[in-house]
Amino acid sequence: MGQDRLMVICAWCDAVVQLGGGPVSHGICTNCAVSFLSRLPVEYLRSIAEPDGTVTLFSGVKFVVPTVSGESK
Repeated sequence: MGQDRLMVICAWCDAVVQLGGGPVSHGICTNCAVSFLSRLPVEYLRSIAEPDGTVTLFSGVKFVVPTVSGESK
């Protein structure tokens, strides 16, 4: 039955996100997700951030929204 599990590879860098013996699907690895988020406007990230100033990825990893120089939380 474990062979039916999807193999997930990153659509950006081809890294294996989840091993599996079944069909291949595509997702995004943590490194590529963080790289993508870091290029988004800070204002947008703040609008989707949790009260602690982080955005949680599907993997559970928390991305800390950067602050603007001279700004305090």
